[in-house]
Amino acid sequence: MSKEIPPSIQQQLLRLQQLQQTLNALLAERQRLEVELAEITNALEELEKTDENVVVYKAAGPILVKVNKDKLIVELKEKKELTETRLKILEKQDAKMRTQIESVQKDIQRIMSGQQTSS
Repeated sequence: MSKEIPPSIQQQLLRLQQLQQTLNALLAERQRLEVELAEITNALEELEKTDENVVVYKAAGPILVKVNKDKLIVELKEKKELTETRLKILEKQDAKMRTQIESVQKDIQRIMSGQQTSS
């Protein structure tokens, strides 16, 4: 009793698989950005606690470079803002992707229920 999967369902299944792969990539990027944001936030908190005259270094590849504390704070705040913006964009893309996945799943169910009733 092996039935072939109709082309319309095959197309929808392929579309569903592509959407799920894209969602997984979005989730991985989102997780990476959340970790980056946490690191930036922690660095800013530590810098705010330090004395004004403390010597501050920044990693530049495999070396550490002496930097001005105030300039570093400004740089980190800008990076934090950019990362937060990127996260918001990813959250919107995530929601849109989930809606598309849900829509394709409903289409597959609709097509399959139509196939079952016509058999």
